Amino acid sequence: MKKLILSCIAVAAMLLVGCGDGDRIDQIDGSIPAPKAVTVTSVRAIPGGAVIKVGLPNDPNLKGVVAKYVRNGEQVETRISRYIDSLTVEGYATTDAQQVHIYAFNSNGDLSEPVDVTINPEAPAVQTVQVSMEQCFGGVKIHIENNTFKENLAVVLMACTDPTEIDKADEDRKWVEVTTLFTASEDIYLARRGLDPKETLFGCYLRDNWGNRSDKTIAVLTPREEVEIDPTKVQYYNPGDDNSYMERSPLYIMNLWDRIYSGNEANIYASHPNCPMPQWLTFDLGKRVILSRIAKWSRRSYYPYQLANPRDYEFWGSIEDPKKFSPNPDNEHGFADCWFKLGTYTQPKPSGYNPDGTPGAWTDEDIVYWNQGTEFEMDPLLFPHAYDELRYLRLVILDTYETWNTVNRKGQFQLEEILPYGQVLESYR
Repeated sequence: MKKLILSCIAVAAMLLVGCGDGDRIDQIDGSIPAPKAVTVTSVRAIPGGAVIKVGLPNDPNLKGVVAKYVRNGEQVETRISRYIDSLTVEGYATTDAQQVHIYAFNSNGDLSEPVDVTINPEAPAVQTVQVSMEQCFGGVKIHIENNTFKENLAVVLMACTDPTEIDKADEDRKWVEVTTLFTASEDIYLARRGLDPKETLFGCYLRDNWGNRSDKTIAVLTPREEVEIDPTKVQYYNPGDDNSYMERSPLYIMNLWDRIYSGNEANIYASHPNCPMPQWLTFDLGKRVILSRIAKWSRRSYYPYQLANPRDYEFWGSIEDPKKFSPNPDNEHGFADCWFKLGTYTQPKPSGYNPDGTPGAWTDEDIVYWNQGTEFEMDPLLFPHAYDELRYLRLVILDTYETWNTVNRKGQFQLEEILPYGQVLESYR
């Protein structure tokens, strides 16, 4: 054992002696010449910048390529390795011509002779994306349109409680930031709820990854008063024609109203795998209401945009007790005459669906959107009865991701939570 220990010490000592500065792989070797210059083969303008394709020299000393340029008054650079032939220069807030200096470099960081390139950036997203605002129940909706290249954008909502300040210069207004929302969607509505129902001057601007800002969109809006429909008063109420039933007892229907957002099986509703599609369930809200929106949570972190998660929804309402009416085969889904349609919805996906309607791949924003829940707003322009008084609410699952566009018209759906909002028209009895 002593001989083995002495041998190990000897080997370690030899290794330490052999690892002198002369053999360090990160040592700068002044004998390595600077590499030859690159050639520029093409320049393609993009919003806020350009993609510059380069021809790399056949030079053993080449390690990579760097573009040096001034962007919005700041000296910056973009680097690529010798295995890539395209540089992306971006972040400009102007369409004016810009100078970019491109160098090859070696392992010492020595630069080749520069190649100067003039680029003509297209207008950045903060100048081309369209922003509009409108009042809604409980707050403000912001519509983002024409984000063609799906740029990452921060959407900053501001408020000024004195609407008369609309006549002042922007720097003289007493702005307070309300919230910052984030999106890379081409076309999306973003809502900020929980605002007081009083006339307010709102402002909204966009900010990109490089700090560039859009002009501010302003509007005087009055959020409509809205409350959460008390889920403790909601009861499952089957008039006799509900066709969705549970697979096993832990997956109770009333889990849809328990306000537990865990994603766990014990806190969701899941129907039997052999239920027909579409499926529907009926609930008594306990009082007359006008609904403004219905918040919905799919099962969190459970196969987003796949399998038994609902894809297409309908909501129906009735002011009268549906048990007093018989199903009518001449009506849609054979519903009784007391029912009216509140709206039809498809689960939104910020990055969009494929042209054939399949969900395709999903982005980080898609997953965040899925887990944070979705709001289905009532729209009387599309559905004339959307704001009708009702007491009974019917949830209809037209299709899941598994049954959509298939001949299989039976399947399970899983859902975590449903929570309606609106105006209460009477007190609980």
